[in-house]
Amino acid sequence: MRAKLLALAGALLLQACGTVEHKPTEYPLRAGLIPPFNVAGEVQVTNGQPSTDPVIVYSYGPTSMSANLRAITETMVQQTRGEIVKNGRATRGGKPKTIELKVSSLLSEYGIMVFNAKLQFQAKLGNGQTLDKLVTHRSGVVQQNLNGSIAESVMMLLKDERVLAYLRQ
Repeated sequence: MRAKLLALAGALLLQACGTVEHKPTEYPLRAGLIPPFNVAGEVQVTNGQPSTDPVIVYSYGPTSMSANLRAITETMVQQTRGEIVKNGRATRGGKPKTIELKVSSLLSEYGIMVFNAKLQFQAKLGNGQTLDKLVTHRSGVVQQNLNGSIAESVMMLLKDERVLAYLRQ
């Protein structure tokens, strides 16, 4: 009986040390964080990240979380589309617009009582411009830190004057 309990305890201990999959989800942005902006023409936002390989997005002690960059980018794409619908004011004229997003890294690290994340992404606009951005985010909860980084990246994208100028043309 004792051997069975030790084996069970060992299995539970090893399981606690494994990597948990993080499934990125939209962290809603409250109204007013992205000011209204003009959009001339239809906007298509696409996912330019081909990699589905797992990457570590959080690791501290025996705990680690992994996700894939394509899924993280897809969450950013969906949230960007939603924020354009919510905050974009359609104007007459204008040609169709494209924005291709590609998250190249997301990592949350534990600090003193807070999680600090860095998300690096690229946005390719249909006019040939390429924007590379590094966004930082802080939170007291690791899941919110990871998902909040995506939301904050969307907010930074849709506040960038180069993006807004492109959407207005």
